[in-house]
Amino acid sequence: MFTGKPENFDDARLVARIRPAYEKAVASFPGYGASQWETLDGSKKDVHAALLGGRDDVATQILRDPASNELFLGFDLVGKERTARLRQDEGSATWEQNMIGAAIYRLSGAAGATRIENPEGVDHYPPPLLSSQQHMDELAKVLPFPVNFPNPYENEFGIEINGQVAQLRSVYAMYQAYKTVTVAGITGCKSVMEIGAGLGRSAYYSYMAGITNYSIIDIPLTCAAQAYFLGRVLGEEKVCLFGEEPKAGAVRILPPAAIGEAECDMTVNADSFTEMDRGVAEGYIDHALAKSKVLYSNNHEVNSFTVNEIIRSRRPDTMTMRNISPIRTGYIEEIAFIR
Repeated sequence: MFTGKPENFDDARLVARIRPAYEKAVASFPGYGASQWETLDGSKKDVHAALLGGRDDVATQILRDPASNELFLGFDLVGKERTARLRQDEGSATWEQNMIGAAIYRLSGAAGATRIENPEGVDHYPPPLLSSQQHMDELAKVLPFPVNFPNPYENEFGIEINGQVAQLRSVYAMYQAYKTVTVAGITGCKSVMEIGAGLGRSAYYSYMAGITNYSIIDIPLTCAAQAYFLGRVLGEEKVCLFGEEPKAGAVRILPPAAIGEAECDMTVNADSFTEMDRGVAEGYIDHALAKSKVLYSNNHEVNSFTVNEIIRSRRPDTMTMRNISPIRTGYIEEIAFIR
């Protein structure tokens, strides 16, 4: 199922704010180091040119319709090539819908909305077989934010939940926000800084759960996409961009050079640290160890270094809870209690 054309929205003021913030972020950006992001963002030269010095109407169209370009490549699942493949290849579409259904099932069990199966006791009160919609109905009773899927873009692909399109990254974001809000509540963290925040979907759900002192640190092109998405789904007054005066109750979207401006009782990172240059990841983790009470990480370990290695090399006495991620196969979830 694809989203249709969204309702008309006057995004002129939002885009007019994004472009100068992007220009400032690019000017401050130290580079990607040895990571995949130089290649990924290097393939988006048309997007970069439009945002940096192109025509307003071209920049607006890129931000408004990411399925017509590759702005989201590497951090979300809407894009020109992907949309074409899902429309043309029924097998790809079915596979992705199955992935979404499986993620909803795992989210439901992890959040305590429904029971999980026990393969060692199949004859003892097996949980009922529920549809994805039924799982979401149960999740709505326990999650600390509205179970909705804001779709400001055309051609976002997923499965239908409550008349909206549930995309895979949105389900992952719900779990991340659920865990962020829970850990923040237990540890008394009032501010959250997310490093490498994808499109900002977790920031949206966390904000809706009451964490309004929320900052994002990311590379310039991704910041531009986050600014547009969060400006649309939270309201443009609820985002504060690089170079703007900070204000209470607005999500701050900042480039790496401005990390010192972000409040960070809790630092969050998902699917990001181990895909960075190691020196860059070490710098971020050092910042968390120096400034935060808690570091929450959900990352894979198939590249040259792991989050656990860096934490142990810096602070071997840090108390860390480590477990296999219940939402993403092949990922490790770690919560480091720093102070």
